[in-house]
Amino acid sequence: MVDTQSLGDLGTTAIRPRRKRPGHTSTPPQDKIHNRRVNQIRWAVEQAIAHLKNWKILATGYHARLTEPPTIIRIVTSLKHYRFGW
Repeated sequence: MVDTQSLGDLGTTAIRPRRKRPGHTSTPPQDKIHNRRVNQIRWAVEQAIAHLKNWKILATGYHARLTEPPTIIRIVTSLKHYRFGW
């Protein structure tokens, strides 16, 4: 479930995978391509969060300026994308 009101405050929109349409037997090819791209990005973000948890950063709390986390998360996900050639 996506809380679009809080995402709107950040100037961000939620992108979700497309579901199979009712009455159709399969997902259209353009939806499959879209879903693959969304899932690749989601995987990179989930990996970044897992690394932060492993390093105990999220467990101990964030003690720096509150304006930095979005930038740090953006940098980590960009490095993940670069690493995998996306």
